This record gives sequence, structure tokens and C-alpha cells, in this order.
Amino acid sequence: MAVTLQPSFPDPPADSARCFRLLINAMSRPGLVHTMPIELPEAGMLNPASVMIALTLCDHESPVWLDDDAGEQASSYIRFHCNAPIVPDSSKAAFAFFLHCPGTDALNSFAEGTPDYPDASTTLIIQVESLSGGMGGVSLTGPGIETVHNLCVAGIPDRFWSWFKSANRKFPLGMDVILAAPGSIAALPRTVRILET
Repeated sequence: MAVTLQPSFPDPPADSARCFRLLINAMSRPGLVHTMPIELPEAGMLNPASVMIALTLCDHESPVWLDDDAGEQASSYIRFHCNAPIVPDSSKAAFAFFLHCPGTDALNSFAEGTPDYPDASTTLIIQVESLSGGMGGVSLTGPGIETVHNLCVAGIPDRFWSWFKSANRKFPLGMDVILAAPGSIAALPRTVRILET
């Protein structure tokens, strides 16, 4: 069956620059919700925010791992528009895209870097229902947060926050996470600390 590819950035040079600035701002201001600066289509089961992240960050030097349920349209889209290889081995991925928050065993299968190369880790992109709802939220602190920032997420179970707290105790090893709601993102770099509530 033929796969129909959705379009990429309408104005690639300008749009990629705008989206790159947004992602840099998101990483430097952890937990702050950023609205997508342009409209993009879904690609398979990847929502528009995940598509934006892929178009902005993925290239021929960044192996991509996709959730099994993402679909052939998603993998074809990333191969065609990003020229990025799709890899089945999670430990080889530079970027990993999840349709929903996975279990801790799956999260632990990705690269956390090495003492000599802590940047040789996987960036996890996890799709969520919303970044403006959820029960209670979590309190974040760390570089880029003046005091404490509260982030409410719909679609992330408590086990994820427990995993994240454990994983970032290994700093500078660890994984950076970007939460992707349909039209917005929030970043959780490995420098973030989650306060007990």
C-alpha cells in the first residue's frame, strides 16, 4: 500500500530557525509550556509537536527510534523529510518518539551517555494529552528555574516521575525529555530536579 507523505515546513529556512529557537528556549526554561509557532500536520500517529521536533532536530547523523505503533507513515515521513535513519535498537537512538509514556523497562533501554561523553544519550520525546491539565502536577527546580515551577501534565503516570527522579541522580549521565502535546511542548532536561510534595 502506498504511503502518502504529509508536507514539511511551509518555509523551511525560516520555520526551522523559529522552531529551533523555541526548542532551545524550552530546554533553557525547563517545564515552561511553549506553543508551536507554526501549524504542521500529523505524520502517522505522531502529533504536530512531535513532527516539529523531528523536522527541527533529526538529520542523517541522528538515528531515530519510533514507537511500534507510530506507523509506516511516520517512519516514511522522517526518512524522507529528515533523511534520518530509523533504528530498531533503542540503545543506538539519538532521538526516541513515544506515542504514550512507556514503562520504566523501556525507558531504561535507551542510552544515558558515558562519563567521557554524557551527551551521547538519547533524547526522549513523549506524547501527552495536554500540558495544561492533570492532577496536581509536579514541582520542578534547577537551572533555568528561578525558584520553583509547577507543571501539570495530562497523560503521564506517576511511575514516569519516579523514573525521572532516579535517572537524573546520575547527572551528568541521563536523558533529556521533551513532552509533546498536540500544539505545545515542555522540556525536562536532565538538570531538572523534582521536589517531593
